Amino acid sequence: MDPEKHEESSTRPSVGRSPRIYAATMMCENCGEETPHRILRMAPTRARAPDHISGTARCRRCEWTHRFEVITPPSVEVAEVVSDGPRSVHRRLSLPAGVRIQIGFPVPRQEDPVTVQRIDSRTGQSVLSAKAEEIATIWVTRNVGAIVPVSVVEGARTWTDRLTVPPTARLAVGDAVSVRSTLLRIVGLRARGRTWRLPEDGFAASEVQRVYARRADSPPAGRSPWSTGRGRPTSRTSETSTSERSRSGPGVTRKRSFPRARRALGGAADQSVSPL
Repeated sequence: MDPEKHEESSTRPSVGRSPRIYAATMMCENCGEETPHRILRMAPTRARAPDHISGTARCRRCEWTHRFEVITPPSVEVAEVVSDGPRSVHRRLSLPAGVRIQIGFPVPRQEDPVTVQRIDSRTGQSVLSAKAEEIATIWVTRNVGAIVPVSVVEGARTWTDRLTVPPTARLAVGDAVSVRSTLLRIVGLRARGRTWRLPEDGFAASEVQRVYARRADSPPAGRSPWSTGRGRPTSRTSETSTSERSRSGPGVTRKRSFPRARRALGGAADQSVSPL
């Protein structure tokens, strides 16, 4: 029986008084399936069997009135450790008896989306699955999405980080992602035991083991966060020189020659001195 609307008569219901349930979804033998019912009367609960609920209900589809009895399973309290990043939260969790908890699956009937990572039984052993009444502590993590390691290549330097994306998101070679407020371009994916580098290669984030990326801004990154190009030489001598010299040297040293005598038409004649 799934109550659709119920109202408690007081904050502490007295023993022997049933909760006031006005509607519920239950099995109708006349319709052959579960249908909405109107609760006409609730039988008082017994102190020895508070998990038994009975009364009279009427099917809203076929108007058939019949008696019903529902046995609710008792609840079991277990310790729950929720890992939320660098800190952990300890709390008590109430689970129906008989429900099975498994590693790698969410906790049933829990509003907070978590995934079970470890189960400690009441005997002190770590098990893969167990019923609620056999569990002492469960260790869970919040379902924040798929966490994929990222290797960012910047010339001779490589740094790593993590990328958090929804589990159903798709990562492909050539896609743009942002890590540490830095725009990156995916150049490779590690998935299914091999590395994929073609532009059409892509997988769901839950299948990707590692992302290889490079910076997508311009100019491209080198050994330092920003690299500058070498300027062109402005001196003809330094541009054409092939001799070895230091960075602070003046350049190529050439032999100095004396200026030739001026020979101009109509000018002064060359002066020659004859020996005495």
